Formats: sequence, C-alpha cells, structure tokens
Amino acid sequence: MAASSQMAASAVARLYGADALGFNPFGAPRLDDEQEIGQELQAQLAQHVITDQEEGSDATLPEEILNGDGYAFSVERFQLHPTMPWYGLWAVSNEWKKASDLPSVKEHRSYVLLERPYRFLQSTDKKTVDQETLGVTTIVRKQVPVLLDFNEGRVYIENTNKKLIYTIMVRLKHLGAELIPVAWTYGLPNWTEEILNRLYERTQYQGDFVKRAEEAKRFSANEIEKLDDRVLEAIVANYFSMTELPGGLWAGISGPAQIRMHHATPAIGVKAPTNATTLLHMTSDAGIVSGVLTFQECVPVLNKEGVERIIRRDLLRVSLNDRINLTDVGAAMLRGFDLATHKKDVQREIRKTKQVPSIPQFWGNWLHELSNAVRTMEAAFREILDIGGEEQAGILPMQGPAKEEASELVSA
Repeated sequence: MAASSQMAASAVARLYGADALGFNPFGAPRLDDEQEIGQELQAQLAQHVITDQEEGSDATLPEEILNGDGYAFSVERFQLHPTMPWYGLWAVSNEWKKASDLPSVKEHRSYVLLERPYRFLQSTDKKTVDQETLGVTTIVRKQVPVLLDFNEGRVYIENTNKKLIYTIMVRLKHLGAELIPVAWTYGLPNWTEEILNRLYERTQYQGDFVKRAEEAKRFSANEIEKLDDRVLEAIVANYFSMTELPGGLWAGISGPAQIRMHHATPAIGVKAPTNATTLLHMTSDAGIVSGVLTFQECVPVLNKEGVERIIRRDLLRVSLNDRINLTDVGAAMLRGFDLATHKKDVQREIRKTKQVPSIPQFWGNWLHELSNAVRTMEAAFREILDIGGEEQAGILPMQGPAKEEASELVSA
C-alpha cells in the first residue's frame, strides 16, 4: 500500500514530473498531507514506485516510511461495514500540467528578478522572463471516490473520464483485484432509444402534456396558470412522458433530450419538456433519441388532518443515450446519475434518531443505495423491453470471466 498510496504518487509527480495515481482511504481524503516526509525519503519512495520489483526481491522501504502515517495499509482503514465485504477509497490523480495562470507567474518573476512590473520591462528582458516561464508546470490534483462491493462483485467509480477509469483499473489490478470488462446488454440494436420510445408510446397524461405545450407557445412561463392538482402540475412542468411500469414504479422522461423528426434526419436537442412535446407531435415518425429517465414510486402519506394522499417520490435519475457503455475500457456507465432522495432520507433519519452516522456508515449506505438503484434499472429495462426471465440481460461481462471472484466495473 505504500507504493500504491497517494503519498507515493505525489512524490513521483513532484520529483519526476510524471502523471501518477495513488489511493487514500475513504475516511481520510487528504491523508498524504498529514505527514511531511523529507526530500531524501520522498526520493526513495518515488524510486521504489517506478522501479519494477522482480519477483522474490527483498527490496523494501525505510522504516520511517513503512511506520509513518502518510498512507493506510490495514483492511480496517478501507472497510465500510463490519460484516459485509464493502470497501471504499479515494483514487487521487496527479497530473503534471502547465501553470494555469502564466501571466501571474511572469509578473512574479519580473518583480523578483528585475524589480518592476512586467509591462515596464524592456523587450529583451520580457523575452528572458517569457523563456523562463514557458517551462513552469504544476501538479493538478483530482480525486474521485471508488466503491468496491465484493459481495456482488462490482466496482463503482464516480467518474466518466476514460483515461482516469483505465488508470484506476490498472492500479486496482496491481493490488490484486481481477476486473472483468462489462457493458449494459439487452440484445436489441439501439435499445436505449427503444426503451424511451416504448415508454412514450404508453405514456399517461398525454392530453395534459399537449395542453401545457400549447400554453407554452402562447404565454411566457410566468403567465401559465399552474394546475390546482400539485402532483399533476409537477408532472407536466418537468416531464414530457410519464408511464406506469408493470412492477408498480413510474418512469418519467425529461430534458435535456434529443428528438428525431424523421428516421433519416439528425436529432434536435431540447431542454424544455414542452418543446419536446411539440416536436414529437409534428411528424408521424418522430421519436426520442436520448433523454433523462427518472424512476418514481407512489407513496401514501397522511397530512396534519389525518387525510391520506398520494405523493410521488423520486428514486433515481439517469441519462439514457447511446453512450451508456464505455467499451474501450469495459465500463457500464451511469451518466447523469443521481440518487434523487438519498440525501433527504439520510437527513430525515438523523432528525428522527438524533444520531449522526459515522463516516463508514455514510459510505456504506451510499454503496447499498447505489447497488439497489442499479438493480432497479436492470429490472425495469427488462420489463420495458419485454425480456423474459430466462434471457440474460443487464450489466453483463463483455467476455467470459477468468474467475468467479473477479469484479465488474461500473462508472457513475
């Protein structure tokens, strides 16, 4: 873990001017900042990382590093649950880039070297300062959470950058994880479009959507009179399709979306649901190419007078389009993903119990809800596409796994 830590990656970036990635435990995002190590130890640590250690080599690091607090090496530092095999960490990317504000660097050097503002320098002096500034670089640090679920065999990375996902995969493999490339797989061409259009064909409240779209043509948003039915108002104001699924959930489609007027024409991007409704009614073969999908459940609640009413509760939100798979690295994507009420649910539980969860509990609950959300999506897509229980569908390996315990990769 010393060689795989952010403390080591930071040393490599500083001393060798190279991009490097390291890990911090979930509970200490800046653990590497908590221990200062001298230049000599930094050099030994960086050298250890970049040197390929031969199998059986007895090469080791100094005790000052191995016994230090700048990295985490015990299982407990990464474990999210006392009994479940859930783990969390921060993947920290250190990129060596040119300084973001070169004019300020020029100004600083002009003050130090020539004791005057840059614009007052002679042309020859400006060239000297410019030449020195060209090589100014800095370390750009970016870190993302990574969740490992060895119970279901999945890895979640909260990032969509192909290069960063691949680098994290390589580092996890270095630590012993065996990763299987995966993809959303439903056996139909353009199945994301198929889902959106099947939902739209069965949408309820069609007359209400059309009426709101007509009003949007004639009035400004402030002039449109809101409906007395608050639930229906929320639907027509935020969506252009709302369909009840066989399992009891509801699926709403909203913008940003892309609408194709004809099969052979380019898609048109829209944000307002009323614009989507208008475009979808302009031609007989208009269809939805992409959109934001929100899953809801209807929940009965009692008001202060004890009268029961039904409210709609958002469960999760995701962008559905043809970029749902990142096949280059074998990641099933959750673009635009949001656990819609997760934060509110946690805060409600805190108010109710008067107890604040520990950091591992926060992360463990997040992983639990994330796994539930992915299962909800997999099952709902099967329902919408009428895929039977015998047929494989969902997040599946892109190729046969080498071992059962290998983990799948999901990126949010």
